[in-house]
Amino acid sequence: MAETYDFIVVGAGNSGAVIAARIANSKSRPRVLLIEAGGDNQDDDLYRPCDRFTNVYLHPEISFDYSTVPQKHLDGRVLGYLRGKGLGGSSLANFLGYIRGAASDYNTWAHMVGDDAYSWENVLERYKEIEALHFEDDGDEEQWVKLKDGAHSFDGPLDLELFSRKQWPKGTDILMKAARDYGWPINRDQNSGHLVGVGSVTTTTYRGRRTTSSSAFLARTPKNLDILTNTTVHRVLFDETLAKGSCQAIGVVLSDGREIRANKETILSLGTIDTPKLLLLSGIGPVQDLQALGIHCRQNLPNVGKELIDHSYVVLRWGTTSELSDRTAFEFDPKLVAAAREQWNKDFKGPDGTRHLGNLIGFLKLDPQKYSTEELDKLDPQTKNWIAQEDTPQFEVFLAGALPSTWDKKNGDEALGVAVMLMNPQSRGSVTIKSKDPNDMPVIDVNFLAHPYDRKTCVDSLREVIGFIKSSHLSKYIVQAVNVPSVESDEEILKWVKTNIMSVLHGVGTVKMGRDDDPSSCVDTDMNVRGVKGLRVVDLSVCPVITNNHTQSTAYLVGQLGYKKVAEAYGLQEIAEARL
Repeated sequence: MAETYDFIVVGAGNSGAVIAARIANSKSRPRVLLIEAGGDNQDDDLYRPCDRFTNVYLHPEISFDYSTVPQKHLDGRVLGYLRGKGLGGSSLANFLGYIRGAASDYNTWAHMVGDDAYSWENVLERYKEIEALHFEDDGDEEQWVKLKDGAHSFDGPLDLELFSRKQWPKGTDILMKAARDYGWPINRDQNSGHLVGVGSVTTTTYRGRRTTSSSAFLARTPKNLDILTNTTVHRVLFDETLAKGSCQAIGVVLSDGREIRANKETILSLGTIDTPKLLLLSGIGPVQDLQALGIHCRQNLPNVGKELIDHSYVVLRWGTTSELSDRTAFEFDPKLVAAAREQWNKDFKGPDGTRHLGNLIGFLKLDPQKYSTEELDKLDPQTKNWIAQEDTPQFEVFLAGALPSTWDKKNGDEALGVAVMLMNPQSRGSVTIKSKDPNDMPVIDVNFLAHPYDRKTCVDSLREVIGFIKSSHLSKYIVQAVNVPSVESDEEILKWVKTNIMSVLHGVGTVKMGRDDDPSSCVDTDMNVRGVKGLRVVDLSVCPVITNNHTQSTAYLVGQLGYKKVAEAYGLQEIAEARL
């Protein structure tokens, strides 16, 4: 390994793997070093799709076991906040859902920062540059799953799967018909830019295996790309010869004291939690906070670590008849589970390659005729306009999600889990540090339910979903409620939410992008850290909005957008082939 490179990328997750591979594979073949705190994550068992909801718990080596501070608005609860670790980062630890978000999300982003590179028209092209969608149209006359012309790519490096109606697991048809009959719109292609409606979910899987940023972008590394695993960066290295007031990053300092230099740029892609941590440890952040910890402030950026935005969710559960599903019967039969695991170990085929896939997700709005808009009406004009647009959802409902670890048949033959997630949250949290010791955990405060809009939308969303279960023809399959709040009052629902709410781990915004005249921004629209030469941030921490989706897709997008910005700055030319 050399001690000097053209580019150093820190963090090999969704964004970091993309930008490191893209830069290294450009025609001039610059020297690139990709540094990752975790291991290489090559064990086949990590890629078993049926473990989509439990992978991170079955394999603790693939995550940082972070947690939040006691939550003021959740009666002091401490929430788990796992982050991906090793090559692939959170793409190896997440729940596999790949949803781009609404066109309005990106158009709002572009307007906020004053750069059309982030508009839907342009990000659609960036998405198509990285994706390879695999979908077989089954000729369904109702066309409940149907791709929008021109909205997809089929030959990029990242393999994705979309299940057709014929591939849906037992009971999914019943759920879809119930949603339609209840009045929820059907969405044939959730990745078309029009997000609202219930539809089949695209996943980061292919041929019976999970796909990750590592499998997609780092499987074939060129000689000019070095990858350093199990290595922690303690701080950014700066040029100490410059005059006072000038600040230039020239590399990184590793945990063992080694210094590695970058001739052109150091790029931080550690994610929404660890990127602000590293910046703060390096002296970039609020001057008063840094001085209080004995850290020399190199660049006063008051908002580093501030404005954390995250999606939250709760899980409702009912016992049902066996007509609605066969998943519980399979999951709690040791012989069936063992046979499936043995088959997958042999050839990546069988139930373990498809089990728990083919779910439905609804991105939905609240009917103003049924629910009060008082809190919505109080929001600032830009946010209110964004939420008012027809393709912007207010909540998400995940139908037939994770199964419980145990199940009592007295509740019903099968378990129906329904996750309800808040979209467009208005509460803001933070990521800080408690000392200048790099080994200390970051201090994470998600600050859920701090904003009255979030509290009201959570309550109304739960009323809507519980009403759907009770009022649609789905009700005839329900045996009894198992984990469902009383809907007698808003207060009862909110009390239940405070006890059950969790993070979806979609955090963004802690190194926020903004216009040049925005004093709250930490990076410009090229993702350069303000006031620091040679230092760029390329991960979800730069997002000034939280997109209405599962944000792994946004993280891939940010990596590709970041590469485009770097390529423009240094005249890098892309390779011809789509796959790396």
